[in-house]
Amino acid sequence: MHVEPVLTLCLVQVWNVVFIQYNREADSSLRSLPAKHVDTGMGFERLVSVLQDKRSNYDTDVFMPLFAKIQELTGARAYEGKLGKDDVDGIDTAYRVVADHVRTLTFAICDGGVPSNVGRGYVLRRVLRRGARYVRKKFGTPIGTFFSSLVPTLVAQMGAFFPEITGKDADLKEILDEEEESFARTLDRGERLFESYVAAAQAAGSQQLKGSDVWRLYDTYGFPVDLTLLMAEEAGLTFDQAEFDAAQEASKEASKGAGKKGDGQQVRLDVHDIGALEANAAVPKTDDAPKFGTGNVDATVKAIYHQGKFVASTSELASPTTDALGLVLDRTNFYAESGGQEYDTGRIVIDGKSDFVVEDTQVFNGYVLHIGRVVEGELKVGDNVVASYDEVRLLLPPPLPLSLLLFLMAFGSRA
Repeated sequence: MHVEPVLTLCLVQVWNVVFIQYNREADSSLRSLPAKHVDTGMGFERLVSVLQDKRSNYDTDVFMPLFAKIQELTGARAYEGKLGKDDVDGIDTAYRVVADHVRTLTFAICDGGVPSNVGRGYVLRRVLRRGARYVRKKFGTPIGTFFSSLVPTLVAQMGAFFPEITGKDADLKEILDEEEESFARTLDRGERLFESYVAAAQAAGSQQLKGSDVWRLYDTYGFPVDLTLLMAEEAGLTFDQAEFDAAQEASKEASKGAGKKGDGQQVRLDVHDIGALEANAAVPKTDDAPKFGTGNVDATVKAIYHQGKFVASTSELASPTTDALGLVLDRTNFYAESGGQEYDTGRIVIDGKSDFVVEDTQVFNGYVLHIGRVVEGELKVGDNVVASYDEVRLLLPPPLPLSLLLFLMAFGSRA
């Protein structure tokens, strides 16, 4: 029996040449650059992969210290360099994602970036949240301080060559832990809601999630769309982009309208209403200490106020989606309008069941009243809810007055 030899070629790109010659103008014409260069693309990691005869940058000594630390923190199996279908449990992919993400976060934060809800800050937030989900989902490890635990290993490895990342361990830990802990508080709720959307799509025989549901995951729980898309891909689903865009636009328009209506006059508690609350031992004055922190809080509905009376449920109302209501919670992270402080807006939700849009927040003798409308489901006294303020409205427009800047530096601010 004659067997023909089989030759398998594996090509790995280690060099690419880019001639930097022109700038593409707005009219699509090419304008010659004052200085011209040749970019070889032969970066440090590619060079190391050649010298160490590795097919992937991740298989070199550049990443091994981080992989070893990740294994120590998670107790996972050792990194084996598997890709795609060969990486059945997704552990090797998780190693690469987490190592890459902690490097990105460390260097970006040391260069002045901070996770936030807009601009480059939102890119960092997306990077951290995607990485944190891999830690939880693939490694089965609790999140909250994971990324900051990797920073010393990275600094020890690269600090001599990149001194800008040294001596900043405390700042990095504070920023990374705060952001990771905030996401940890919402990840369970968001995943449960996502799973309910997947179940609904599968029950309807659809291969798509509703775009409005994807928007709600972002708007209410801070799930970046690319993270939701990754989760959908794992479930074999896509989502309706057009419906997502429509839901996003509708939310923006609703926010504009809320800004016009939110004057504190729609729903007010008078002396008789306050007396009724004080006479009810089941309704304590609102604990608003969480407003000095960040992230969502769990709370309980203690009272529902509508047109001069307290009701047990929004189902008792004829038009809960159009009539303004007031909710009193046992605790809140919303700032009420007071002493020049702008009121917070946001949402009060029961995962996958109820959604209350907060258009205004006022305080009456210690009772914080969240004023708004029910947009989905119903709320009852005694319901456990999640309170989520709108971070975008808290961002102060630059430039800041010097006096305000000094105040924020001295005392800190959620904004």
